[in-house]
Amino acid sequence: MKLFFDESGYSGCIMPNKNGQLFNDGQRHFVLGSVFVADKEDEIEILNKYRQFKNRFGFTGEIKGSELMTQRNNEALKYFITNVLDDKHFFICNYDKIFYLSTLISVYIFGVHFQQQETLTFYMMASALAGEKEELFLHYCSAVCENTDNSKIEFLEYLISFPYEKLDRNDYNLYIAFAKLMLENKDYGEFPLTYEAYSCKNTVNFVNMTALGELLLSLKHLHGVDMSKTEIYHDNLMGYEEEYNQSFEDNKIHINFVDSKENELVQLADNISSISFYTMPDHNDGIQVPDEYIEEIKTWLSSFRLDEKVKNKQLPPGSNSVSVKIVYSDGTTVKNGLSTFTVDGTLYYLSHDDAPECYFDILDS
Repeated sequence: MKLFFDESGYSGCIMPNKNGQLFNDGQRHFVLGSVFVADKEDEIEILNKYRQFKNRFGFTGEIKGSELMTQRNNEALKYFITNVLDDKHFFICNYDKIFYLSTLISVYIFGVHFQQQETLTFYMMASALAGEKEELFLHYCSAVCENTDNSKIEFLEYLISFPYEKLDRNDYNLYIAFAKLMLENKDYGEFPLTYEAYSCKNTVNFVNMTALGELLLSLKHLHGVDMSKTEIYHDNLMGYEEEYNQSFEDNKIHINFVDSKENELVQLADNISSISFYTMPDHNDGIQVPDEYIEEIKTWLSSFRLDEKVKNKQLPPGSNSVSVKIVYSDGTTVKNGLSTFTVDGTLYYLSHDDAPECYFDILDS
């Protein structure tokens, strides 16, 4: 048995961006899609359906959902829903990021025991809280970022005085009642899923792993999938692969990270047009990778991983003297140096496999 996962709507850890907003480009929802195949025969059947669909409508390479959700592809989308998707092989977990933060606030205020013993009340409260203004959740994220007794006191006081619209503004509101009790007892509790909860640097409020865990549990308990006998594949998540496997190792679950552009079943759950290298000062205009080398370069670039944090942002001479620009078929462009990468405002060195010989041939051309 095999499971293939890919994500949509990932915008990093759920924290305010430089504009003071929780989401980039309105990406309020995070979706994790999965494809399940029981055996080799099942896998071949799904792949054949997918390939027939691509051939019928002239698609090549990886197909993005955003490409299907256009007027010109209405017929293709209708065909895909009718002839490819089913409830036997395809599963999704759709997370409202505000609701996710609402559940974290609820765990902080009510505790895990309350969540387990009064599950219906817990999630009714969390659902109502998710309907409040976004500023409440921005305030929570700021408090979690600081994660001190003072930030907890300030957040509890903020909860008490907040102008609720969906919940009562008195002690009938359990958030207010519990917050008052915590302040009275000087028991300020612990924020869930703070930076210290993750081994990966600068990670907090990371909805991705929560969604994966819930989807795996759903497949296990509702659909009888035996995870100990299932190979699991996930689209590459640069810098987070070790975090994922550490989190799930107690359940004897290992996740293989692969490039969705090279795995059609991961594509079903999610296309590089060109790759160019830029060097200073010889090739400011870029050197496009020839077609004959593209696969070798793609494989090499997929080996890049986050390494140590750059101290004081002081880089050795020659760092990022070579940069790469990747253009995808949907028009998305990514350009970055080969020495460092920035995640949530923090600069890291990059480690990678030895460059193939063709890389040096390209730079010398």
